[in-house]
Amino acid sequence: MLISVQPHLRFGGAERQTVLLSNTLQRRGARTGVVLHEKVGGLLPELHPDIPVAELGMDDHLRTPLVARRMRRALDEHFRGEERSLVKLHLWGSILPGALAERRDDDGFTFAYCEDLDPSEHARFIPLGRVKQRLVQAVFRRKGLLVANTDRVADAMVRVYGLETRPRVISPAVDLSTLRAAAEAPGSALGERVRPLRVSTVGSLVPLKGLDLVYEGLLASGVECEWHVIGEGPQREWLESLPDDGPVVVRAHGGHPRPFELVRETDVLVHGAHSEALGLVLLEAIGVGVPVIAAGAMGPSEIVELLGDRPEIMSLFPLGDPHGLATAVKERAGALDRTPGLDEMQRWIGRYSIEATADAWTELAHQHGCSL
Repeated sequence: MLISVQPHLRFGGAERQTVLLSNTLQRRGARTGVVLHEKVGGLLPELHPDIPVAELGMDDHLRTPLVARRMRRALDEHFRGEERSLVKLHLWGSILPGALAERRDDDGFTFAYCEDLDPSEHARFIPLGRVKQRLVQAVFRRKGLLVANTDRVADAMVRVYGLETRPRVISPAVDLSTLRAAAEAPGSALGERVRPLRVSTVGSLVPLKGLDLVYEGLLASGVECEWHVIGEGPQREWLESLPDDGPVVVRAHGGHPRPFELVRETDVLVHGAHSEALGLVLLEAIGVGVPVIAAGAMGPSEIVELLGDRPEIMSLFPLGDPHGLATAVKERAGALDRTPGLDEMQRWIGRYSIEATADAWTELAHQHGCSL
């Protein structure tokens, strides 16, 4: 069995990847399970009903030893069987108690510790980030099975955490067939167009995602546009306070389990995050035929490096530079008629297929004596 452990299933990249991977393996006939600190989040209904979910009933960094005991109990009571299972821990909030819950010479579970964030940047954007990172560093240095979600994250882990061995890389991925179906579906969820250009942004409404930078860049571009923001978080109130009759008309949609169903109706997705390990929403936008403008953080830069420079599909602007974004928006607005077709855009991101990612996790499980 492949057991994914993380704090919750609210709208987020790591959470959506857990749901997609678990569902894909379940469809293949593999056994999957999920352990959540708290059984909450808008993605819970997206999980296949036959996938068991265990809840710890606690998500508290200050009570990590107690969380660890509950995690150990949940694994033993709900998932221990005759064959060894692979337990993959996501996000620092699960990695720290997971390290305490793991036992030596356990014939029931093998633990895999997954880094989904940019270790060179992420700590400065969260409360007590440096303290938490030092604790995570101690875990990573003494654990044998580490997984990074991109090559650049793996290299950064070696550099930042002082690892002797480079972690295995298994990239997050998208379901191309689901994205194609969404792109070709009839109907509209955004209503009547009120500006010449429709721009979308997907992500948590927090300072890390650079929403203020995106708004500044859209204004500076001089292009009249609708800005559809899909996500939830503390900056929702700020978004709703912005003028609704200016050159940039803001529409805040809240969280959505399938944001690409809204993105498909826009002309371009803009991503201004100050730190981004990969950027699943970028791949999803491209998968429904929508080009992307992204800040040149670690993840978007790696995507372009691996897949090739195709600015008509995905272009980058300098990190933290609203004027660079303004220039990119003006260029994209003048080249909408040169946007490639859906087939071509899906071919460009083909290496990020969820089937390949499911194969990689299955292979890793078998290499460590685990049966799915």
